[in-house]
Amino acid sequence: MNKTFLTGADYNLQDLLPWWVGCVRKHNPDIHITIADFGLTDSAKDWVKHNVNHVIVYERHPTLAWFLKPQSMIDCPYEYTCWLDLDCEMVAPVPEIFDFPTEDKMALTHDVVRGNPDHFTAMFWWAVGVNVVKGKPQILKDWARNTINTDLRGDQEVLYKMIQVNQDYNNQIIKMPLEYQWLRISLVNGYDSPNKKIIHWTGPVGKQHIRENLMR
Repeated sequence: MNKTFLTGADYNLQDLLPWWVGCVRKHNPDIHITIADFGLTDSAKDWVKHNVNHVIVYERHPTLAWFLKPQSMIDCPYEYTCWLDLDCEMVAPVPEIFDFPTEDKMALTHDVVRGNPDHFTAMFWWAVGVNVVKGKPQILKDWARNTINTDLRGDQEVLYKMIQVNQDYNNQIIKMPLEYQWLRISLVNGYDSPNKKIIHWTGPVGKQHIRENLMR
C-alpha cells in the first residue's frame, strides 16, 4: 500500500479521533490511515496504536498543533499522502483524490469564504484542511519550513503569505473541485452540492456540531 489518509491531534481534540477514523474507514476501507501524534494522552496513544496503520510521534507543540501539519506530511512514509483535518467528515469514497497531485504540485481546494473562485488572483486563499501530495514536492518543504518558524495565526496564513511573496507558488498547486472540501460556512450560507465528498466542519461551532450530532 503506497497511499494513506493522514490527520493529527493533540490532547485537546483527541476525542474526535474514533469518529474521524470511522468515517474514513467506512468509505475507503482499503486505504491506510496514519495519525500524527502531536501530544496525545496515554490512553489516546494506546487507542491509535491498535486502530490505525501508522503513527508519527512529535513532541507537544508549545502553541497550536496544526503548525506541524506540513512537517507531518513530509514525515509520512507513503508515496501518496492525503491530509484531512480532524474536523473533516468523509461522506463518500474518494480513491480518486490521489490522482490530483503530481510530483511537483500539491492538490488543494479554493477557500470560497475568503475569496471569489471566479476571479482567481495570486492573492486568492487556498483551503488547506484537505491537502494531497505525491512524494514531497518543494512547495510542501517550503511550507513546512515557514510554518515552523512563523508568528502568523496558522498554516493556511503561512501559505497565503508565501504566495504573496512569490506568486510562482500558485503554479505549484493543482485545484481540486470544491466537493473535496465543502466548507461549513458554505452550508450555513445556503450553498450545497449533492456530490460533496468531504465536509469540513470548521471552527469551534463545527467541532461542537461533530460532538453533539455526528459522534452520537
